[in-house]
Amino acid sequence: MSAAPQNQPIIIKRIKKGHGGGHHGGAWKVAYADFVTAMMALFLVLWLVAMLSIDTKKAVAEYFRSHTVFKGTEAGGATGFSTMIGGPVKIDAEEGGIKSRDKRFELIAAKLNKIVEDKLHEYREQVMIFTTSEGIRLELTERDMSPMFESGTAKLMPGGEEVISTLAEVLSEFPNAIAIEGHTDRSRYPGGNYTNWELAADRANVARRQLVSKGFDAAKITRVTSYADAVPLRDDPFDPANRRVSILVQPD
Repeated sequence: MSAAPQNQPIIIKRIKKGHGGGHHGGAWKVAYADFVTAMMALFLVLWLVAMLSIDTKKAVAEYFRSHTVFKGTEAGGATGFSTMIGGPVKIDAEEGGIKSRDKRFELIAAKLNKIVEDKLHEYREQVMIFTTSEGIRLELTERDMSPMFESGTAKLMPGGEEVISTLAEVLSEFPNAIAIEGHTDRSRYPGGNYTNWELAADRANVARRQLVSKGFDAAKITRVTSYADAVPLRDDPFDPANRRVSILVQPD
């Protein structure tokens, strides 16, 4: 038998052992766990929303629609405690916001909600009530088929008279002063010197006179202001809800 060649190369074969997770290891397990967690959170939110009453859903929706409409407290931003008919939705405010410690404001808001529900049920979608860092804000809005004023004028419609007169009953029970604001949409008058600024001012003054005629103390009205279309309530500048009179119930 012949001896093995002296110069035969030595071949070393290295075999890589598997890691038990295929080509991607265990990363798919983490991704799958994240997906399952996200789906659980989604179905939990859907279940919670399904459990809310219709009025509570409207209140939550109204808060998020109006939360960023007003820029800061100087424009009456809807921060702090926001409510509509059907029960309050409490949201923590920044420092200086109105909290539940102000029992009178809670009482005023509760009474306003009740009188709108009991006596102004037909207009409940048009009377919005917010508690802000400035006070309680009432937004008396218009709808296409339910205006508060005659189109383009400061003449109150019967519905507008009823709403303001009924609210005067509650506001007169408390010593708090109020401010009145007039707002319009972005529709323009065809020529002339009468603009949305004059119209908003005239409508706010008509609301003031209606309140006083129903027993509200004129001395408790601190200002009447026109904002024209500068502070819309809805994103659409021509939305009829932007045509409104705002009443701000101020702290003592």
